[in-house]
Amino acid sequence: MKVPLTVTVLVLTIWLIASPNSSCSARRVVPDDFDLFDYGVVHHNTPTDDEGFSQEAFREGWETESTTRDSFNRGNAQTEEYDPQAFLEAWEAKTNTFNVVDYGAVGNGLVDDTKAFLKAWGAMCASSTQGTLTLVVPKGKRFLLNAVAFEGPCRASKVNFQIQGSIVAPNNIGAWTNKEMWIHFSDVQGLTVNGGGRIDGNGAVWWKACGSKGCQRPTALHFNKCHGFQLSRLAIFNSPKNHISICSCNGPRVLGLLIWAPKDSPNTDGIDISRSTRVTIQSSHIATGDDCIAINSGSSYIKIRDIRCGPGHGISIGSLGEHGEYSQVEEVQVSNCSFKGTTNGVRIKTWEGGSGYARKITFEGITFEDTKNPIIIDQHYFDKRPTSATDISKSVQVSDITYRNINGTCTDEKAITLACAGGGCTNIVMNNVNIKSDLPNKRSYAYCDNAHGTSAFSLPSVPCLLH
Repeated sequence: MKVPLTVTVLVLTIWLIASPNSSCSARRVVPDDFDLFDYGVVHHNTPTDDEGFSQEAFREGWETESTTRDSFNRGNAQTEEYDPQAFLEAWEAKTNTFNVVDYGAVGNGLVDDTKAFLKAWGAMCASSTQGTLTLVVPKGKRFLLNAVAFEGPCRASKVNFQIQGSIVAPNNIGAWTNKEMWIHFSDVQGLTVNGGGRIDGNGAVWWKACGSKGCQRPTALHFNKCHGFQLSRLAIFNSPKNHISICSCNGPRVLGLLIWAPKDSPNTDGIDISRSTRVTIQSSHIATGDDCIAINSGSSYIKIRDIRCGPGHGISIGSLGEHGEYSQVEEVQVSNCSFKGTTNGVRIKTWEGGSGYARKITFEGITFEDTKNPIIIDQHYFDKRPTSATDISKSVQVSDITYRNINGTCTDEKAITLACAGGGCTNIVMNNVNIKSDLPNKRSYAYCDNAHGTSAFSLPSVPCLLH
């Protein structure tokens, strides 16, 4: 009869504890490569740096955590007895881990590791092992990945894609097998992507090849129908196009990210949201060549807070209504965010001739520093493309927009722009807004056209709103 491994381990552990004269200590049963912190047996609190989100600060935070953990294990190896129950939990957790190196990944940045990653994912996704299953991309290695799709559903209710090392995209455009998406997660429930590692999209080769003419370029990280996923503690750099796309997801949470691309890199949005609901994005630093965050049609109940944006084009609702389309965005809260050196701050942009609505949107606790257009509603957005074939008498309805407790500086005299279409923007509320011009001896002013609502304690004064 074959005895289960768990029973064997339990009997051995009890025997060791019950044998006072044994020359072996229970703590020596645990293999050297076990890290009990990773399995939740031992807990610690790592200080967080609330002052900034620079690449160095992120790296220091992650290295501090690792150092603290290793030091604890070394120090306690001579003084502490391991709990047998903790040992069993650690053993079981080890069987729940799928390291890509064990499936053939090399991690030298030169050999294509895509197939090895897919093998590891396939094994994890098909596993019937209980508990959270973890795919590990180990620290200290650099894994070259081509376009890859990690698809569900998986048998486990919770899966963790843990990126401790680096993942890099091909630097040769001709080597790409899919020019729409690079790393794609689809229909995976209970998904967590984290680990303190780095994702580098090698976007420079695309920006140079495409230039101003534009061409199809891949999104770095794409989530589709991954309800309730969490993305955290990663640095994502140099995507060929937008860095993160969230599409058709309910209840995702994104936090603790560093997203960076040069300020002149084209269309490199930080995070794009579309057809998704109950999305939370918080505590991240985003610096790119386009929108830090863009909220597109079909999105509702979006919470964005504690974001540092800049350089970039700010946080945008839209663009909405392109090619006469019906678009809708509602119930958006943007709070406690700062903008430094951005082209725009908080923006709503809609195409002429579109339809639908953008409503119930609040911007609160916002700070601007050297921002060109701090507050802007632009219902005449056209992105240098002709609109002659579109019925420009129609427009997306913009209503119930609140700006509260906002201050800072702009690089121009025009601090506020409310350029509304023929239907007008309704119920626009300005409350305690104070934006000054950086220009010497110049006063900031507001431009408004066809906007209706109220204003209180606002500088500059908004003439088309009731005071």
